[in-house]
Amino acid sequence: MSAAVQSPGAKGGTPELIDRFRQLYARRETVRFLVASHLKAGHRDKFLGRIWSLLDPLLFMLVYLLVFGMFFGQARFGGKINIADFIIYLLCGVLSWRFFEGSVSAATGCIRSNRGLIHEISFPKAVFPLSICLSRLSDFLWGLLVLFAVVLVVGPDHLTLHVFWFPLLILLQLMFTLGLAFIVAFLGAFFADTANIVSVTMRLWFYLSPVFYKVAKSEGGIISKGNEALYMLNPIACFFEAYRDCLLRGQMPQANQLFYVTSIALFMLIFGFSIFSRGEGQFAKYV
Repeated sequence: MSAAVQSPGAKGGTPELIDRFRQLYARRETVRFLVASHLKAGHRDKFLGRIWSLLDPLLFMLVYLLVFGMFFGQARFGGKINIADFIIYLLCGVLSWRFFEGSVSAATGCIRSNRGLIHEISFPKAVFPLSICLSRLSDFLWGLLVLFAVVLVVGPDHLTLHVFWFPLLILLQLMFTLGLAFIVAFLGAFFADTANIVSVTMRLWFYLSPVFYKVAKSEGGIISKGNEALYMLNPIACFFEAYRDCLLRGQMPQANQLFYVTSIALFMLIFGFSIFSRGEGQFAKYV
């Protein structure tokens, strides 16, 4: 097992890593086909399938609005209840989280679930986690259409030029998510219990991220001022707050948080792809 993880036959240098990126890009038609297959599998290529995929996060948002917004007072902004702002606050977190969690969870078993292709055809196996992340990104983008529609209805004054930070933030979250997807896909190919560990980790990560509660005590949040910096080491929390800065608060993302998520997204993508590539040649022996 250790030999599989270490993959001594892999060179792992920077030139080889760049070459593997090129091989993956050359398989973009395969990636496009797999993305379409994922969407069809969930009936998300059809109109009604899209409707249900949009209703799901909206129903989650409604539950969080009633429980945490009303009962626990998290819908207070500026000392008074503001349902419209809390809806926007929730949707930023719910949509971003579902993209992240759905991608990582699905990527965990993507190598084992495609063992037939892995044994029969030679191609870069990175197409599997990549196609999963892109299909989930499609759901995320559709959800953002709903979010912006909600903003136009309940809070059009929130739309400022800072909304143009959204494409960069989405790209950075995709890079971070894809890097982590490569890692869990690699681990899932060798260790059958990876799916269970990822499931528990995602559940814990969810509660450690401000999906339905606010961070700063000064805004009615639950994190004391002395612990805010430590709390925001969670990159998902930074993504949530950056989206909310652009859309809810009408300002650019905080510079330190933007620098942090850019750095960690680049690192995670390169590190994750490197780890995945090193073990790729051993997948057929263990699945």
